[in-house]
Amino acid sequence: MSSVALSFNNVDLVSIDGGEPRTTSLAVANKFGRRHGDILRAIKNMDCSKEFAKRNFALCFKINDLQNGKKQPFYNMTKDGFVFLVMGFTGKVAAEFKELYINEFNRMADK
Repeated sequence: MSSVALSFNNVDLVSIDGGEPRTTSLAVANKFGRRHGDILRAIKNMDCSKEFAKRNFALCFKINDLQNGKKQPFYNMTKDGFVFLVMGFTGKVAAEFKELYINEFNRMADK
């Protein structure tokens, strides 16, 4: 991933990957102050269609240097996948994100 496209409260959340905006489950966990394992579980347990999940969530792996080179799973996700996931989150950070998202949507619609 390269070229940060969106930063939410000073945390890089979205990057451009292959010309498309993407984020990862790792970035989502970091931004929303949640354990990565909980984010992985939330993605696996989402109540969306298999087609939606296939289009919007790609299971990937990275080498975890802190665990002797063990492969660490994470998801690379599209904007639609990200929005589907985080709109189900609760708490202060999630509420802030939802407001920002709605305000930006309305700002763009007014153009």
